[in-house]
Amino acid sequence: MTGSRSGDVVRGGLLGPAGKDRATAPGGPVDQTPVAVSGPLGVFRELAAQRGASEHGASRRPSSTSLHTGTRVSTTSTRLHLPGELPERLREVDLKLAADRSNAVDAEELAAYLEADGLGDEVLRDRYGADGLFDAAEMLYRQKGTGGALDRLPTPTTPAFPWQMLLRGPMYLLPGLAGLLIAGALGAEAKAAFVLAAAFGWGWTMTVAGVRYAEPFAVPGRALRGTLLVSAGAGLLGGAVVAAALGGDVPTGARVGGAVALSSGAAGVLLSLGRLGQFAGAFASPLLAAGVVLALPSRPAALFGLALLAAVPTLTALNVTRPRGSLPAGLTTLRPHLPHAAYGWAMAAAFVALSVRTGTWPLLPVILGAGLLEAGVWHVQERLQVAARTLRTLPDLRRVGLPTVLLGAAGYGVALGAALVVLALLPLPIHLQTTLLTVTLYSAGLLLSSWLANQRRLAFLTAVWVLGAAALALGLPPPLFALLTLLALLFPTLHTLSDPRSYR
Repeated sequence: MTGSRSGDVVRGGLLGPAGKDRATAPGGPVDQTPVAVSGPLGVFRELAAQRGASEHGASRRPSSTSLHTGTRVSTTSTRLHLPGELPERLREVDLKLAADRSNAVDAEELAAYLEADGLGDEVLRDRYGADGLFDAAEMLYRQKGTGGALDRLPTPTTPAFPWQMLLRGPMYLLPGLAGLLIAGALGAEAKAAFVLAAAFGWGWTMTVAGVRYAEPFAVPGRALRGTLLVSAGAGLLGGAVVAAALGGDVPTGARVGGAVALSSGAAGVLLSLGRLGQFAGAFASPLLAAGVVLALPSRPAALFGLALLAAVPTLTALNVTRPRGSLPAGLTTLRPHLPHAAYGWAMAAAFVALSVRTGTWPLLPVILGAGLLEAGVWHVQERLQVAARTLRTLPDLRRVGLPTVLLGAAGYGVALGAALVVLALLPLPIHLQTTLLTVTLYSAGLLLSSWLANQRRLAFLTAVWVLGAAALALGLPPPLFALLTLLALLFPTLHTLSDPRSYR
C-alpha cells in the first residue's frame, strides 16, 4: 500500500535503487614508482609528496591522477566557476566533506575522498550536476580559503505538496472491493481465500514496484510479467490451502485466491508504471460485475465476475509491458526486493488482525488514504532534501528534520481521524469513541513506518508489525496496539535522522 518510492521515493532519491551502488575504496599504486602505496591514506601521502616537490617549480597545468590506473588525465573544464560556486545539489557532498576539505592538500586528495565514498563520475554527473569526479573535486577545493562560500546559501524553496497522488487511494480500493463483493457470494472459504490473496498482494506490490525501478530507463517487461506469474501461483495455492483447512470447496478457494492475487499483481504493475487511466479501465468491468453479483447473488454470476477480475487487469498489464527490457524474469531479479514483500506482508497481517478487532468500516479511511500516505512520505523526503542543500551542519539538519518527519506523521494521523469522523456521520457500523484514537495513532505509525522503509530499516519494521499482529491476536486492545507501535517506531526515527544520508 505504500508503494515504493515513494518510495520510490519509495525508493528513488540517493537512498533509492541507485543508492545501492557503492564503489570500493581505491587501492593500488598512484604513480609508476617502485614503492607500492595502497589504500586512501597511501594515496594522500603520495599526493602530498608530489605537491611538496612542485612547490618551488613553475605552476602546474590542471591535471589529475586516475586512482585506478595511475595515468594522468586532464581536468581542465570548459565551464567557468567563480570561487566558492557550487551546483545546488553538490552542497550535500560539501556538507559531508567540509572537515576533510579544510585539511586537503589539493583537489586530487578530495577526489580520492569522493571516490572512496562511492561517488564516481556517473553519480556526480547524473545526480550532483558536476562534469565528473575531478570537476567536482576542483569545485569543492576551490572553496578553501574563500571564507564565506557556505554562508552564501540559496533561498530554500519549499516543494509543493503532490495533491495529485491522492487519487491513488481510491485506485487501491477498486481491486479489493470487486474481489470482496464477488467472494461474498461464493461462501466462507471464498472469503478466507480473498483475505489471504489480498494480504499477499499488499506485500507483493512492493516487490513489483522495486522490480520496475530496478530498470529506470526502460520498462522491464519480462521481469514484470514474471511477477504476475508468481502472483497467480501463490494465489491459487494459498486459496486452495485455506479452503481445504476450512473444509470447503477447494477449487472455489483456488479460483478466488488466484484471481484476487493476479489482479493485485496486475494493479501493482499498472500503478508502478503510472498508468492510472488504464488502471481504472481495467477494473471497471470487474467492478460492474461485482455490483451485479451484489444485487442478484448467484454462483454463475460470481464465477463470471471472478473471471473478469482475473482476465481484464492481467491483459492490460501484459499490454503495457510489451517492451521486453533487459532484466530477466527470474529469482536473481526478484531476490533484492523480497525483503520489501516480507515487510508488506507483516503490515498486511497487522491490518487484518486490527480489522478483526475493530471491524472493516473504521479502517476504510486507511485504504482510501493510501494515496495521501504516499504523498506525505514523498513530501517529507523532499523537504529533507531541501534542508540538505541549504544547511551545513548535522545539528541544523536534525533541528529541521525532526519536526518535518514528526509533524508529517501527526498530520497524516489527524487527517485520517477527521475522515473517520465524517464517515461516522453516515449510517455505517462505526463506533467512533472506541476507534478514533486507534485509527489516528495507527495512521501516524504507518507514515513513520513508510518513511523508515525508504531508509532501509526493513528488518526492524517487519519485526514490529509481526509482533503487533501477534499481540492483537492474543487480545491486546487496539488503542494500546496503535500506541505501542507508534512508540516503537519513534526511536529508530530519531536515530535515522542523525544520519546525514537520510536527508538525501
